[in-house]
Amino acid sequence: MNRTNTLTGFYGGSHTPCNVFTCCIGGVTWYAVEGSQNVNAVEQWLADGVDVEELNDVDMFTWPDGIDSEETLLIACEA
Repeated sequence: MNRTNTLTGFYGGSHTPCNVFTCCIGGVTWYAVEGSQNVNAVEQWLADGVDVEELNDVDMFTWPDGIDSEETLLIACEA
């Protein structure tokens, strides 16, 4: 079973607030900032307040239509 979640977080040098969608699959947490085409993976759990610029990504891919929900992230990760 896959677990998805929506967190509050930040991105960029100006610490811009954003929603961060997450999807945990097989010990890896895939995440995407709302509206982004970039999907990244980390080997840790993420929590509210996460600054995605500080994460050490272990993998990534792009999703052409962008990620606008937990459901879209899950579809992208399972594709």
